[in-house]
Amino acid sequence: MSVQSSPVLSKYRELLRLISRLSGQKKTDALAEARTLIRARRAESHPEQVLQHQKELASKIGYLRIVTPRRPGEVGAGSFVVRDGHLVEGSGELKGGRVADGTISMEDAMKRNDRDFKRFYGAPKPKNILF
Repeated sequence: MSVQSSPVLSKYRELLRLISRLSGQKKTDALAEARTLIRARRAESHPEQVLQHQKELASKIGYLRIVTPRRPGEVGAGSFVVRDGHLVEGSGELKGGRVADGTISMEDAMKRNDRDFKRFYGAPKPKNILF
C-alpha cells in the first residue's frame, strides 16, 4: 500500500457514507460509479493524474455534502442556540433582534453589553468610543 492510498481510502469511505444517505436508484448508481472509478484508478502512478483524481474525489464529496440530507441527530455546520434548556438549530438572531421584538428592553440590552464587555476584555467599556 502506497503513502497516497491512506488519504484516498479515507476520502473513499467518506464518499461511501455520503452515498449511503441517497435513496433508491441514485444510491445504487452512485455506489457503482464510485467503486468502478476507485478500482480503475488505484493503479495510477503518474503524480499529476493522482492529484487530479484526488481533486475530483474531493469535489464529489463536497457536492454530496450539499445535496444529501443529514440523518436525525447528526450535527453539522450551522447556528445553534440553547432555548429553555433545549438545543435549537438555525435560530441565531440578527443584531438587535431581541431588543426589536421586545424580548428584552434597550436598557437591559445595554447593561448586558456592558457586562459582557467587562467579562471578555477584563475592563469596563469605554464611555467615549469615537467610531
